[in-house]
Amino acid sequence: MSEKDSRDQVLVNLGDEILTAIATVSEAAGEALSFPNQGPPLAALAVPSNRMIGEAKPERLILARYAEERTALARLIEDPFVARVDVEWQKGGPSQKTYYFARRSAAGLTTAIKDAAFVASGAKLGALAEYEAGDTATIEINGVDHKARILRRAVLSPQMREGLWDAVLANFEIRNWGEIVELLRAESLRIGLDGLKRKLAGPTEIEDIVGRLLAEAAEADAERGRLRRKVVDRIALRDRPVLDKFQGEIYRLPLDRQVILFGPPGSGKTTTLIKRLAQKRTVDALTERETGLVAAYDRERFVRPDSWAMFSPTELLKEYLGAAFSKEGVPDDGNVRTWDKERHDLARNVFGILRTGSSGRFQLADTPLLIDSSSRGSAALHDDFAAHAETILIRRCDDALAALRSAEGEGIRRQALALTNALGPKGRFSASDVLRLIDSADGWQAEIRALSDGISAGLNRTVNLLLNVNRSLLDEIAGSLPMLRGEDEEDVDEEVDEPGQATAAAGNPRREALELVMATMRNWARVLAEGRRSIGGRSGRVISLIGNRMPPAETLLDLGKQIALRARMRTLVQAPRSSVLGLPTLYARFRRQATREGKHFRSGEETGRFIDRNLISTDELDALLLVMLRNVRRLIVYADSRRIDSTAQHDWLSTIRSRFLTQVFVDEATDLSAVQLACTIELADPALRSWFACGDLRQRITGHGIRDENEIDWLNRVSETKIDARSINIGYRQSQKLRELSDVLAMLLDGGERHGTEASKGSDEANAWPLLGEGLSGQPLARWLAERIGEVEDAVGRLPSIAIFVDGDALIDPLVGGLQPLLAERNIPVAGCKEGKVVGDEREVRVFDVQHIKGLEFEAVFFVGADLLAKRLPDLYRRFVYVGMTRAATYLGLTCEGALPAGLEPLLPHFGMNSWVK
Repeated sequence: MSEKDSRDQVLVNLGDEILTAIATVSEAAGEALSFPNQGPPLAALAVPSNRMIGEAKPERLILARYAEERTALARLIEDPFVARVDVEWQKGGPSQKTYYFARRSAAGLTTAIKDAAFVASGAKLGALAEYEAGDTATIEINGVDHKARILRRAVLSPQMREGLWDAVLANFEIRNWGEIVELLRAESLRIGLDGLKRKLAGPTEIEDIVGRLLAEAAEADAERGRLRRKVVDRIALRDRPVLDKFQGEIYRLPLDRQVILFGPPGSGKTTTLIKRLAQKRTVDALTERETGLVAAYDRERFVRPDSWAMFSPTELLKEYLGAAFSKEGVPDDGNVRTWDKERHDLARNVFGILRTGSSGRFQLADTPLLIDSSSRGSAALHDDFAAHAETILIRRCDDALAALRSAEGEGIRRQALALTNALGPKGRFSASDVLRLIDSADGWQAEIRALSDGISAGLNRTVNLLLNVNRSLLDEIAGSLPMLRGEDEEDVDEEVDEPGQATAAAGNPRREALELVMATMRNWARVLAEGRRSIGGRSGRVISLIGNRMPPAETLLDLGKQIALRARMRTLVQAPRSSVLGLPTLYARFRRQATREGKHFRSGEETGRFIDRNLISTDELDALLLVMLRNVRRLIVYADSRRIDSTAQHDWLSTIRSRFLTQVFVDEATDLSAVQLACTIELADPALRSWFACGDLRQRITGHGIRDENEIDWLNRVSETKIDARSINIGYRQSQKLRELSDVLAMLLDGGERHGTEASKGSDEANAWPLLGEGLSGQPLARWLAERIGEVEDAVGRLPSIAIFVDGDALIDPLVGGLQPLLAERNIPVAGCKEGKVVGDEREVRVFDVQHIKGLEFEAVFFVGADLLAKRLPDLYRRFVYVGMTRAATYLGLTCEGALPAGLEPLLPHFGMNSWVK
């Protein structure tokens, strides 16, 4: 047998083993799934719970694990495994071993394949499949590093065809031989093996001339088909069940790490993100340390469908990513979100910042208010407000404690002295000392309750007398409610409203007026007791409305002293809560002061009206939310370290904590500001702080997105993390000519710094020239597009995914109207996809507003009107063009109504004018 025949026989043997193994795993999974459905062994628990009452947590965990395994078995029936690797262990293990890797979980079928191990691709050993044949991989096993040389590797996608298992090979490599081209020529492993077997069988007695000619024709068709096999037919991430060793190293980083991954378009950033999510939610893929982390955290909460979230800049990505999540066994159940919607929900329904019918302070307005609306501008606003809020809170605690040390009542003075001694030599508060107050409230509660009874009685007497003498007063104040609601309360260290007060008054003007009168009398009595003569804000307005009907000052002095004493105790008891829920009020005052000083906010009447109406912009809301989220996280970390029970007093903290996520992911992170990214970090549960983001600085198409990696330093400081910034530079999406074009534009965006995106191994996509069409608008533009679309269909052999990008929704309908009659000749439908919410049908040519297409991928892209975009957005247009052109896998057309903008002229040598073939 010749050397080539010997090699062919090795390939045949390997291919047959793979096909047999596919059938074996599928059958084993089906058999395991068909066992009598007797359920998990709950009776094996040492002390079973009474499931009629209580949580029955152990049983729920067992049931959840059982359900996970059944789901994994069902998945293996359809998708048995995605890779086979033969390795040679150098030390500490068997000399040679064969491994098959399940896409997600092996579901306990570790010995299903004869003479081979079956494991999850996300497990430590799964990294073997990420190395090429001939590489040496280092795998940690039981704390010891072991080296393994990759002898053979096959990455594949199993498929059932005509009742038989088959596979499409993505990679087939053997050490010393490299990539085995023969088997890759056919989409079908089975067909490729049949061809090799015919070769090995040799010629028959009668030469099969017909068969030989048919085989040669089939081989030529297959070779041409290699350039079409990876055509993008729909909006979906290309299925890459096994990543490369660089991406594998990144997605396998420990669960409790904070990571940001940078890379060019089509480099697999989002795929790496999804693979990490799937791996970290697969039990048999976690490391021993990660298993310990999850066990100590809360295993049940960790695997809940709503325990993770991925933030994306656009709604359009949701449908795009859904199939990719499902393929990895992690269905998207509303987990993919936009930051805009998350911010609104948190601000309105969790933190009470935005006004509702019963609570909240501000109304959200999409109006730019900051002098500097960039990422650094909103970060500076955050830093100043965070420092201001901390200073005010500490000052209030210091002042309250100083007053209580000389208060009437031995018990109060004794507690104040004990707290002073606990603060250290200076006896003054720091930010960390405020955290301690969360577990020292009980000592003050008895005194507060006793004072509250007397205050309530005295306040009720005072207000009853006022209202009995002045029967129309409530109606007068109710008539002034619109004006009064817009007023801030003066900073008198006022007591925090009792829970439910605002709710009770909602929708009842007389009741709301009564609450205002009560609050005014309480604040006025305290002002008098402290020797002040006036009060401003809302209480000052109410006093003006009451006028000479106000009770005499001397009748309120004793009541005011009691209120002041109680307020000082409440300042300490409620300091942790005030450090979070009291911040909107502090922010309103901070903003007025900053405006007077000419800091952060634009000057002028418009800003004054904005503030007077209690409006708040999105970048302000981001900064305020970040301070609140960070203070919550610090409180929770402290409370957990002290094992503080959740009592009624801390219910507010538990409510916010329930919104934390076990894993947080951010796609297209460079479109978010540093403040927004910090907010997403703070949403990661403090017990794990599992956060993973990815993006490309060149693809930033928002004015407020992060601009360089230096902003990561700010993120680390503010969120108290150590973000691991990684980079990858291999392009899997684009053809060579499109990569070269994109690299030149990337160089322009980076100020002349040269960049080169590496091609993936074995890249063999069609390599059409990008086309430039100048002087095109109206009907000539439509004809040019229709002709090019027809050429793409002819070249591919079918209509692949084709997108046209325009600058704004208003341009979609006119272009669709011009294209429809021209494309109708080929029966090609064309549709407009507006507002970034409609993904369209894969069988249509789709027209999108360019601002909504981040993260998407098409076989052919046409970017219309680049020169007009340059006039409208001179600072950002090249970034939009970069994003648009990098959506294309093979075919790209760029058009201008006039000529190519001067800022894009260095791209000219990389364009053709009339033909995809130059």
